[in-house]
Amino acid sequence: MMKNKLVTAIAATLAILFAAAGGYVFCTQSNIEAELYTIIPVYLVSLMLGALVEDIIHEGAHFLVGAICQMGVKAPKIRLFKSSSIELCPKGVKCIKARFLATVVAGLVFDVLLVVLGVIAFAVPSVPAIAGFAAPYALYSLIINGVPLEYGTGKTDALVALEVIKNEPTAQVLLNILKIQGHLRSGVFLKDIDEGLFLDVPQLPEDDLNFIILTQLRYEYYLAKNNDSEAYKYFMRYQQLIEYLPSGYKTGKDRTK
Repeated sequence: MMKNKLVTAIAATLAILFAAAGGYVFCTQSNIEAELYTIIPVYLVSLMLGALVEDIIHEGAHFLVGAICQMGVKAPKIRLFKSSSIELCPKGVKCIKARFLATVVAGLVFDVLLVVLGVIAFAVPSVPAIAGFAAPYALYSLIINGVPLEYGTGKTDALVALEVIKNEPTAQVLLNILKIQGHLRSGVFLKDIDEGLFLDVPQLPEDDLNFIILTQLRYEYYLAKNNDSEAYKYFMRYQQLIEYLPSGYKTGKDRTK
């Protein structure tokens, strides 16, 4: 928890310094003929708008790349200064790991592009400083999402990607969940999916989100196969795990991130 607070404090400090540098350039080198007390509010408003635009671009990048990779993304849920998210339900299972990774890191890539645009806007006199209006919050987002940590609202993009790259147990379960969803979206009946996708996975802590989702899928799988005893077992197990779900989290076949 202390590490999370430290990273957040560092990200906020650097973003504020970046915004201050941009404000200096905007106020001293812009061609706006107005008093300083009217220029500063204009810049502050642009920063607030920039935070909203950056969040839309970050989540939009996940959405765009996810759509290209046929990850079945749904419209992003934008929550400014909180953890925004997208929902996935991929089509097919081919190259699912690479497709998922591309979707996850897309937001970070666009954060980098916005920060670079801001540096150019603030450093090159011929480029309007206002062009970097989204850069300070992009820097904040890049640091927050680029450090592999888990917050109360979920894991950062970097942590999710790192777990997949290192083939961590939770990532193995996540990829199996995506494969199950991929089969379903391709028209395969739940009862016809290989049972190994549900059972041949590492054991996870009971508060791990992927374990909870897999437990629900196991219940639905055995229910579809008319195996009432196994279905009941996993249904009761899932009821015990609900308390660990993050606030506002929707389970089911449509939610993986």
